[in-house]
Amino acid sequence: MKNFEINGNFWKVRFVNPTSRYLIDRTNTIRVATTDPKLNTIFLSINLSGNFLKRVLIHEITHVVLWEYDIISKIQEYCYPQFAIAMEEEICNILADYGEIVFQNAYSILGENAMRIVPYEIERLVA
Repeated sequence: MKNFEINGNFWKVRFVNPTSRYLIDRTNTIRVATTDPKLNTIFLSINLSGNFLKRVLIHEITHVVLWEYDIISKIQEYCYPQFAIAMEEEICNILADYGEIVFQNAYSILGENAMRIVPYEIERLVA
């Protein structure tokens, strides 16, 4: 089990059996991963590996960021209720699928400063 900190709160990452109840999401669907803000835990199927594991983990960490910085309430405010979950998932997918492109380009422009500047600027935007 690994731990990490976002916005001063500690989160855990747990690998679980693919049939674990922890992989059932709020729509009552079994997934390969879920994030539980009440338990401050990301649950990942033990069957995940390689690039798919990386993508899923980034997706789930994005859920954590959305909760920790209360972006969830903004999503709910800006979306019709029936679209809020889909919008949250889309935001997580964008970062999981395209975040590397964003950071690689920032790094190519800013060099080593990108690792200090990019996270600061993102935090400033969502704070």
